[in-house]
Amino acid sequence: MTSLPFVAGALRRSLLAVATALTAASAFAAPPTLPPFPVAALRPVLENGTVAVDARGLWAVPGYGDLYALSADRAALYQYAGGLCWLATADSDLLLAKASGYYARSRQPRDFVLASSPRGTQLHAIGLQRLPAACADGIDRSRPLYTFDAAALTLKRLYPFNRERHLDWDARIARLRPTAARARSDAELWPVMAELLRGVDDLHTSLSNDLLKPTAEIQGQRGVHFTRLRERFQREAKPGEMFMDWLETVWIAQERRQAEAQLLPGTQGSDIGGRVSWGRLPGNVGYLALTAMAADAGDDDGHRAAMGRALDRALAELGDTRALVLDIAHNLGGLDVVSAELAARFADRERLAYTKRPYADARVQPQPVRIAPAGAARYRKPVYLLTSEFTCSAGETFAMMMRAFPQVTQVGQPTQGIFSDGLAKLLPNGWVLSLSNEVYRDPAGESFEARGLPPDRALAVYPARESAGSYGRALRRAAQWAAAR
Repeated sequence: MTSLPFVAGALRRSLLAVATALTAASAFAAPPTLPPFPVAALRPVLENGTVAVDARGLWAVPGYGDLYALSADRAALYQYAGGLCWLATADSDLLLAKASGYYARSRQPRDFVLASSPRGTQLHAIGLQRLPAACADGIDRSRPLYTFDAAALTLKRLYPFNRERHLDWDARIARLRPTAARARSDAELWPVMAELLRGVDDLHTSLSNDLLKPTAEIQGQRGVHFTRLRERFQREAKPGEMFMDWLETVWIAQERRQAEAQLLPGTQGSDIGGRVSWGRLPGNVGYLALTAMAADAGDDDGHRAAMGRALDRALAELGDTRALVLDIAHNLGGLDVVSAELAARFADRERLAYTKRPYADARVQPQPVRIAPAGAARYRKPVYLLTSEFTCSAGETFAMMMRAFPQVTQVGQPTQGIFSDGLAKLLPNGWVLSLSNEVYRDPAGESFEARGLPPDRALAVYPARESAGSYGRALRRAAQWAAAR
């Protein structure tokens, strides 16, 4: 097989002892030289139903371990790690719309990026002349060992938070690979993969047995209460039920009643199936809850527009309040572009919220995310942002955006600590590996991965020793602070 190092000028010795290498641009090992493209430079990949001429070609994305093959009328996605390469089974139209909907190209510095939307994450790519031999048809990728190696080498190369989460991938691979080599079926490989991911405790780093309708999953999390709930779920789960679905539809739905009980009669409203809800608390304090950063369906722009309209409706009804409790204590995430759309309603001026960059591509400069005032409704009065260990992913990026504004005080508990996008890898046997691969930093250059955003004022939303009604009491205290402003 052909090695795919995508590292300047050298062969990488993979665990499979592959013989040859695909050489990449010598700039890869140099200091960061590739700045992000301005939003206005991003153009649609599809023009009149065909791929734009300047976007066609073979594009390897070192920071994400992906290789895009874009021709006039179709797209293919290959994924690579170490000496392995395999075709990801994905619909061509879906791939173009979701993963590579926009592109930009420059000659100085020589660069090419793909992005799902103009404001989305920019994937900096290297152009290739031909498809590497390791990606060719005819290679046996059916053995469980190939799937193990594909996942293990992906984690080894792309996962950034080994120090924070006390991980040694070399040691894990050396210990587990002999067992994987003896596996004769996916069923025998599954417990080996569970050992590979044991203790990672990163909700974005997981393994599921299917892309669209998973019935089994390996996943961990941070936090005593979160872990206690997973143990409860494992006792009560129905066949095929997924933990995060249960968490949202069963447990969070029950917890939300504690907030609803505190709202003044006749003031409650909701939209997007309850993902945006609002009302009034005693003392002329507004209450706004966001339980997800996504609408029910649609593309990125559709989610942004629907959630933006819902928030405008809520803020219009709460505009005369003296302060606001903004409750994201149960926000399990969604889309960062939705987080930015909603945060813009609270911005006083354009401010830097954070930067992000792929861990495995040293060529790439951090991509800044700035929030400027926007939206039909605005709110500039004091905001108390309630967070907990159940504030996850895009809920956390929203919190980081909100912390940039002077009228916002974060109260509650630290967030979950999973800021990176979840990078999906469609493994050769049809399983789906998800992993964190990006580093987010606040304007001061600090990363909060694996520990979460700490509050300005602490509240025991979910204490280590379980206490019935703790969320409701924390919300009541936050409302008292808001009323005293």
